[in-house]
Amino acid sequence: LGTELFTRSGNAVALSADGLEASEQITSVLDRLEIGLGQLATARQNEIVIGASFGMTHLWLMPQITAMRDAAKGAAINFVTSERYSDFESARVDFSIRFGAGTWPGKTQDLLFTETVYVIASPQFLQDHPELDPQNLAGTLKADWLLDHGDPHGYGWMTWEKWFAHHGAALPGEVKRANMQNYPTLLDMVRCGEGVALGYRDLDDHLVEAGHVVRLGAPVNRPNLGYYLLSHAHGTNTKACRELRNYLAGTADGQTLTTA
Repeated sequence: LGTELFTRSGNAVALSADGLEASEQITSVLDRLEIGLGQLATARQNEIVIGASFGMTHLWLMPQITAMRDAAKGAAINFVTSERYSDFESARVDFSIRFGAGTWPGKTQDLLFTETVYVIASPQFLQDHPELDPQNLAGTLKADWLLDHGDPHGYGWMTWEKWFAHHGAALPGEVKRANMQNYPTLLDMVRCGEGVALGYRDLDDHLVEAGHVVRLGAPVNRPNLGYYLLSHAHGTNTKACRELRNYLAGTADGQTLTTA
């Protein structure tokens, strides 16, 4: 600053006149900074952001949003919905839900549920197609019945190709992949009788319980794959975040792990 801020007399140090003036200005600025940043921190503590696909948000999170808010002690819960997991790396995302084998380095991961897959169809579709044998699905499913949105991002979801391979059969033809951007849209098409699809336990339970769709044949279980709740580095800093994580992880008999 080009001026003397302190005076020394023996072992004592005191502010000079210029030091006193500088101290008042600096203290005022720091006080304003503390108040402003404190307000931002308080607002952040009252919001929890979860990143998830549209299907996971719509089918699994939203039906329990009231219980989630209760668990978070009134904190606002908001969502970043995207089919691209890379969009969840934003600094504002506290948690994300992703499908995989639990191999995301540096993140604490709670297994929510493993993948259990069924063939599903509407009761009307079954009535209209008596040639479909639930006891011989691989042998009686026709290609033009099969609805699928594929696995465009390579996350490892079950597809019809994988389902037929699991049953030692070849895909009977080209799968109808209409312009379906998310799994709820595919479920709507099945419910309306447009075809058959692969259903997932914990995601389509509400449609099964309501009788809108029927599960056919035996399930295909892939216990090495499932949906995980990932805690981001800044997502465990508040009590609300910790309580919400405990609630979500407690909705299923999962496991917690951290990969290096």
